[in-house]
This record gives sequence, structure tokens and C-alpha cells, in this order.
Amino acid sequence: MSQNVRRMGWLPTVTRICFVIGVFLQIAAVTGGALWWNGYLRMQVTQPNEVDVHGQANGGWFGGSQSQRRSPSACHPSLPTAIPVSSQEATSLPFRLASRRLHLYLKSVMTLQHIDSLTVGVVAPNGLIFERSYGYLRANETEEHGARTAPDTDSLYRIASISKMFCALELMVLKQKGVLGWDDPVDRFLTNFTYNNGDWRDHLYTNGDAFSASPQSPPPITLRQLASHMSGVGRDLPPILIKSWPKIDPVNISVEIRTKEAILKSISNLPLVVPQYSLPVYSNTGFALLGWTLTAAANTTSTYADLVHRDVFEPLNLSSSFNVTNHNAHRIVVPSTAPEMADMDGTDAMNSAGGQYSSLRDLETVMKTFLVPSRSDSLLSPYSMREWLRPLHPFSDDLTEIGAPWEIRKIIDSYGRPRRWYGKGGNLLVYQSKFNFSPEAGFGVVVLMSGQYQDSEAIGLRVVEIYQAAFDHHIAHVMTELYAGQWVSEDKKSEAVTTFLHGGLWVVKMVLNGTDIIKMLAGPVPVSQGFGLWSTGKEDEFRVGFGRGGVDGNCFPIVASLDPFYARDAPVDLVLFEGAAPERVMKVPSVGGELRRRGWSQQ
Repeated sequence: MSQNVRRMGWLPTVTRICFVIGVFLQIAAVTGGALWWNGYLRMQVTQPNEVDVHGQANGGWFGGSQSQRRSPSACHPSLPTAIPVSSQEATSLPFRLASRRLHLYLKSVMTLQHIDSLTVGVVAPNGLIFERSYGYLRANETEEHGARTAPDTDSLYRIASISKMFCALELMVLKQKGVLGWDDPVDRFLTNFTYNNGDWRDHLYTNGDAFSASPQSPPPITLRQLASHMSGVGRDLPPILIKSWPKIDPVNISVEIRTKEAILKSISNLPLVVPQYSLPVYSNTGFALLGWTLTAAANTTSTYADLVHRDVFEPLNLSSSFNVTNHNAHRIVVPSTAPEMADMDGTDAMNSAGGQYSSLRDLETVMKTFLVPSRSDSLLSPYSMREWLRPLHPFSDDLTEIGAPWEIRKIIDSYGRPRRWYGKGGNLLVYQSKFNFSPEAGFGVVVLMSGQYQDSEAIGLRVVEIYQAAFDHHIAHVMTELYAGQWVSEDKKSEAVTTFLHGGLWVVKMVLNGTDIIKMLAGPVPVSQGFGLWSTGKEDEFRVGFGRGGVDGNCFPIVASLDPFYARDAPVDLVLFEGAAPERVMKVPSVGGELRRRGWSQQ
């Protein structure tokens, strides 16, 4: 591998042409599933030991289409999150079976020989419970150079657009420090920033006269918009110019080097793709702009890369980087095709959009703080993390959403419920990556890959499916141990029965000082599975959802009924737990009652 730092403008002409064509075909891949290389082979992963290369899914990653699997969902009560998996629990049968199944699946994927190296990790709140690497660290070398080594947990891959997640994390760090706000306009920090608020008809046919004559001030482009692709700024500016279109002739492709000056000029000259907050437009340019804005807001003369090193890499003790150095060169993963991509410098113009290198170990560290923001090493408070994990634009498929910069997908769990998985993917021609996690599901997945095969998302989804049942089983066991059972007061006047059913905690019996609460509130219509026991997110604190789901199972009536009225200075729906099993105690402050679990035995 060359140790020379390469910039886009210094690449050989053939490589530049391949890069441009590759970018074009990546866009085609997003919309049509085509792959960049070798006849645009389309491949989808299906069963654990089966890979379909014919463009059909044969049942997809759940053995059936999403629409086939989904059923009308009831309103399920929320559970505590961030449930750790001990080393003993990680060796239980469900996890052992999932690990074996995943290993066989990944081996089958590698036999396609379109992947040079593959590193996969499954991350629980307290760390990795599965980690495997396959292939070669330097796939461009031959056996003549000596035994080829495999990648490992510390090998550094180009993570491409997962860099955007780190940029958004830097934004949240600065916001938490009070340096900036989500809705601050870019021109608060980049005082000379302008953009074209006109439309393409004016731009192409009236020389922008309508835009220049508009009496209204243009709406701002904000940090929130940039982080969520909702600013309307184009994908890659200055744009690639294909003079021979609709034919693609490499001789007639013009690529302007993307410097800060060139990008800002292009944003100023070209109209937005769509108005702000109307439709997400994936924008590398928007994240370049966000990186510069954050650097300016931090009031530092250093680069964006230096800022992220200071605020993210160093506090978390990460080995992540934005360039190849003598210190990390031996850990860089190099693909067999286009190996020069391994040490191409993204430059300060594009580092925030896709210039970062990272390892499974680093991404595990970050993911643990996302799953458990109350950790001592977390960069963000639980409040900041809750604020960050929000969809900002739902798509009409009722399956995918956009956050900042989350690519959110609803995945069905073992109980048929859709759960939001927050993720970010990366694709840089011969490097592909995926970072997915769900606090509700209790785990996350990291996929790092080099080679010609580009669908890291398919692999990531398959990993989730393989491990989902094991984590659901683990959560059910922990919830049952902590909160399920028969609870009786010392005077026998109060009794409650709680159970874990269909992925939620339910109060199926509640008699307080002789009054049957469920019967009283249910009226003439019986409640089939009792009332939901809703976690408030605070340790061992719950509210009983005395309201009912709507006729279609929606949650609005239940949410509207929380915190209805008080007795003894406490909400009547408040339930607290304390103590260790089997000596757990349920407290109902509204009646001053303390109920002890009866007949409990360790499962």
C-alpha cells in the first residue's frame, strides 16, 4: 500500500474516471439495486446458508416480505432499556445458537469472492457478544509477499458516510456545551454564507431575475436541516458535468476539485433541490458545510478533523483517524481492487461527509455509549441522546424514516412489533459499512467490509434477524425476574399480579385496600390482558396505563390517561419496585401500600 497521501486532484486520470463512474452507479444502486462492479451484479442475502445472486429475495431477511410479516400492532407498554448481557448469559443456548448461525451465514457470504475482508460485531449494552473477521487485511498483496493476515477488531476500515454520524455527534457535543443550537442558521457562524433561494426555471431561463427581485428574506439553512438532509442543498457540489449526456463518455466528464471555496460558490449559485423541510435530499455537500460551521462555532483555528479528535476521539480513547500515518498504516484494510482508495485523502472539504477511518473496537465503544448514555464515559447525557434519537421525516412506506443523520428502519421483533433501528451506512466504492442499533431491542450491529460487493445493509439486516430472538428471550427473562409475579400486602387487603406477555409487562390483577381497580376501571367491557405497565425510563419506576388503546390499537387514549389524579401526594398510577430477587417489593404510593412477591423461584 502506498504511504503517500492522495488528494482527489492528484489521482491518475483512469482512477478519477473510475471514481466518477462509480459515484454515478452508486446512485443507481440506491434506486435500483445495481452494483458498481462486474456487470452490476445484484445480490440479496436470504437464508443463513443461502445467497441469491439472481436479483430475487426468496423470502427476504424474515422469510417473507415486510408487508406479509406485519400485522396490526397493539399498543405495547414501553420497557426499560439498556439491559446488559453477562458473560454467563452470553453463553446461554439462544445466544450460542445465534452465534453459530451467524458464523455459518457470514462464511457463506464470503464464498461469493466479491468480498475482500469482512468484520462483524454484535454489541450488547456492556460490549461485544459476537465478533468475527474474515478475508484479508491487505487483499492487494499476494502470497509471494508472505502469509496474508486477516483483519481483526482493531483493523481500520474507511467508513465513508458513517463519518456523518460522527459529525452529528460533534454537533450534539457542542450543543450540550451551549456553544450552538439545533436551529441556529449557518450564517450565524459563516457570516459570508449565501444560497440561491430561487427555482430552476428562473435559474435556467430568466437569469435568476425572479429570485433577485423577491422582497422576502430567504428562510435560513440551519444546523438541524444539514444534519438531517432537510436543507435542500444538492448531493455533491460542484456537480459532475457530463457533456455527452445521455451518453457517458469519460473524455467528456468534467470534475471540479471540491475545495471549500468551490463548494460555497456552487451553493450560492445553484438553486436548492427542494425547499427546506420538504423532502430529504441526501447531501455530502450539506455535511461538508456542517463540518465547517461546527469548526467556526467552536471558535478554533484548527480543522474539522482536529475538532473531532479533541471532542470525540480523545475522550473515548479511539484510534479513529482521517488519514493514513506511519503510526496506523499497518492496521489499514486495503482492497484488491482500487487499493489507492485506502489512503486517498478526503481533505478538510469532505472529511465530515466521508473521510473517516474506524475499527470495530472504536465503533463498539461509541455504540455502548449510545445504548447506555448514562455510562461514565458517554459524551452525551441521556437527555441529549433522547433528543437526538428522533425521526424528522417519515416516508410513505411506513418502514423508513430520516433522522439527524439517522437512516431509520422499522424492523419487526419476535412479537410482531415494529421497532425503530437507528443507523448509518457508508459506501465508498470498495469500502462498505453499516452501524445499526436499537435501544428498545437492546443491541446493535457493526458491519465493516471491503471489496466489490456493496450491500452492507443486507448483511446488517440479516445479523439483526439472526440475533433478534436471542435478545428478545433475554429481555423476557430479565423482565420476568424483576417485575413479574404475585404481589401481596402483609394485611392481605392488596394484591397485584403482573406478567410478561407479548413483549410487554401487564397488570392482570390489582386489588388495592379491597377495591378491584381493574374491574372498577374496565366497566362492563372486560380488559383481555389487563393494563400495561409502562416504564418511565427511570430505574424501577412504572405507570399503569389505565386507559385503553383505540379501536385500531393506537396508543393515544393510553397516553392521554397517564398521570390522571393523585392520592397521598402521589399519582394513582405510579408503581415502584425495589430490592433484589427473590425479595422484591412492589410499592403503590397512592395507597401507602407495600406488596411483597409471593412464591417466587429463580427460573
